[in-house]
Amino acid sequence: FNPVRFAVGMKASFVARSTVGDREHLKEMIKEAKKHKGYALIDIFQPCVSFNKINTYQWYNKRVYKLEDHDPTDHAAAMKVADEFGDEIPIGIIYRQDKPTFRDRIPYLKDKALVDRDVEVADMEYLIKEFK
Repeated sequence: FNPVRFAVGMKASFVARSTVGDREHLKEMIKEAKKHKGYALIDIFQPCVSFNKINTYQWYNKRVYKLEDHDPTDHAAAMKVADEFGDEIPIGIIYRQDKPTFRDRIPYLKDKALVDRDVEVADMEYLIKEFK
């Protein structure tokens, strides 16, 4: 399963990849994801030092490369980058699209989240009657 390809394919508005082997890069990806308004996915490579003796820090460090001349707003290019995995694995912001969030698209949610709204029992009375 390739979570990056899946997220880019579904046009998640922020998709990145990083590794714990490069703390500064990972920190930068987390900062960018936090700044992004909307859903953000970061695929983080973290070797299991107890049970996985193949995909080690050295294995990842030998293969990862930072995306330099990549346009993260180009969906087709992001799909190609998302498929790269093997001898060379890209890390960085793979896809970014500024678009209204779910909450921004629903006027009812603009002033107050559903969880913060008061629900009166009278509002549910018609539903309760259906199940009697």
